[in-house]
Amino acid sequence: MNSVMEPILSSRLSAIVLKETREILRNKYLIFLILVPPVVQLLILGAAIDPQVRKLSMAVVDHARTEDSRRLIDKLEATGLFSKTEYASDEDKLERQLEKSQKDVAIVIPSDFSKQIAEGKTAKVQVLIDGTNAYVAGIASAYVLRTINQFEPPHTSPSEKEKPTKNSINKQAGEVDERPGADLIDPRANILYNPGQYSSWAFLPGILGATLTLTGTLVAAATVLRERESGTMEQLLMTPARTWEILFAKLIPLVVFLLADVCLAVAAAYLIFGMPCRGSLLLLLSASAMYIFVAIGVGMMLGSIYQTQRQAQLASFFINIPLILLSGTVVPLDTMPPFLQSISLFDPLRYYAFLNRSIILKGDTLAMLWPQMLALALFALAVLLVSTQRFKRQLI
Repeated sequence: MNSVMEPILSSRLSAIVLKETREILRNKYLIFLILVPPVVQLLILGAAIDPQVRKLSMAVVDHARTEDSRRLIDKLEATGLFSKTEYASDEDKLERQLEKSQKDVAIVIPSDFSKQIAEGKTAKVQVLIDGTNAYVAGIASAYVLRTINQFEPPHTSPSEKEKPTKNSINKQAGEVDERPGADLIDPRANILYNPGQYSSWAFLPGILGATLTLTGTLVAAATVLRERESGTMEQLLMTPARTWEILFAKLIPLVVFLLADVCLAVAAAYLIFGMPCRGSLLLLLSASAMYIFVAIGVGMMLGSIYQTQRQAQLASFFINIPLILLSGTVVPLDTMPPFLQSISLFDPLRYYAFLNRSIILKGDTLAMLWPQMLALALFALAVLLVSTQRFKRQLI
């Protein structure tokens, strides 16, 4: 074993790798940038990003003031969507509250509400929703309308039970009872992979890729530009090392440190959010290594183009932000316009986020994920080739 490792350890590549590792370890700012921000960002974003809508405020004008109207309000409150319900005296007050964004939803129940229902007619209930936040308005509208459509007040006599209503058809006519709860269909849904529907589990795998994107590009650019600013690039040119050896000597320590970041992030997500890792950790690290090569390659390319670290940092935002937004980590891909969905096919973070979710939450294997792994490997190869050419020009 020693005879096999000795040529490797004594090679020019290992010597430069050791030199780069020592420089990183000496740079406390760089160590902090590599290890601390990705884990902190992961935890903060995992706790802060929650797509579930809750704790909305509702105002009600109940002109009927009957048992049926009170039951309807109780049904709406039982959805868990509203944290506070306030009764108003007239519609003008509701309108002022909506204009000032003091209420999210307003309900107006007419005075003949119970009478219309008892006669089998349609009772018109007015629903007003603040639409300044389109996402919240859509969720609130769906909850409120579904609850109202499913509302069926209790009947007090057998004769009233047989009256046809909007949601029921008389069985004596030989037709099917369409009331909610009829025993025609018994749907039983099982939510797989995330039965508790924890939003953090859905976002953390994608956020991990976003943090690697930001950290990898910034650290790689800083590493290259540090050589130029300190004047040690000329010393590298005087060594007998080849260009690819210098490049890989800079890549390997960064890849190792960022893979340690991935392990820390997964462990922190498990300890704090209870997120499992059902798949192979080796497969997850392999996918992470390929994406880290992409991020570092982009950073080195920026470092070879710009003259200072500040310039590279500013330029990285024009690359990193579109990569993150088009990857589906923040905005679901299905909600994007078809044009942007097509562009996202050229986004390597899209494939890495998919791999993360599949490995961590579903426990998928390489046999199931090889197309995404292949795509990620091709992206890594392409970016490294471009950054290598740029790096060669810098050394000439």
